[in-house]
Amino acid sequence: MKISKVKTEDETNGIALLRFSIIAPVVNNTHAFPSKMAFFRDASTKEYNLPSGKKCMFKFSTIKAWYFDYIHYGFDALKPKTRKDFGSSRRITSEISTKIIELKEQMPHITGKAIYDKLIEDGVILAKDFSIATVYRYLNKHNLKYIPTVERKQFEMEHTNDCWQADTSHGPVITIDGKKVNTYLVQIIDDASRLIVGCQFFLNDNAVNFQAVLKQAIRTYGIPKKLYVDNGTPYKNIQFEIICANLGTVLIHAKPYSPQR
Repeated sequence: MKISKVKTEDETNGIALLRFSIIAPVVNNTHAFPSKMAFFRDASTKEYNLPSGKKCMFKFSTIKAWYFDYIHYGFDALKPKTRKDFGSSRRITSEISTKIIELKEQMPHITGKAIYDKLIEDGVILAKDFSIATVYRYLNKHNLKYIPTVERKQFEMEHTNDCWQADTSHGPVITIDGKKVNTYLVQIIDDASRLIVGCQFFLNDNAVNFQAVLKQAIRTYGIPKKLYVDNGTPYKNIQFEIICANLGTVLIHAKPYSPQR
């Protein structure tokens, strides 16, 4: 189904987020089908709600095209009527691909962030042309994932970075300039290893502070496949949804009044 006459940025983002939600299980390999093609065929048999409220179905070839557009060019390629030169400066060339594989063979435990930094340091890529998310997508696509050097106890999820859980809790009341001020602790924990990947105190509980903690956690530990959060304002906004879509992370909100999955 072709979507036309998109007039506003909100409509454009809404359609792109819908498309990402359809292909997300393939992007981060969380589907249960024997192949990507089998997933696309199944997805083409389902009905979806457009941002306008209308229901529609999409062809197998359309859904498959969205996936490859996203893998090559990122979230913006899912927006309707995007320009045709997406990815021209961000393609993973054979030279870059060879270098990444060499680094993984030499150092199996190297992180995606370290690979990105090494590519820049060696002059293989330019930071202005490549985002770290581009490198992470390539690693995920070719199953060149980070291998932890220390074996950790496994809990609900099987692998590190399969799912992170984030939450904000009240910290101690402190005194600033003679006034009592509330503090808030933002924490992000890896579900499999139980490692706290992000943790910081703030004077305000808002989206900006949470995203700062998430950004640092990703820089250090890589990109999670899923992110489980509650329905608070810091976690439920379109900007955050777009950030997760750009990263290839499935955003999961807890059911209201139900902190347990």
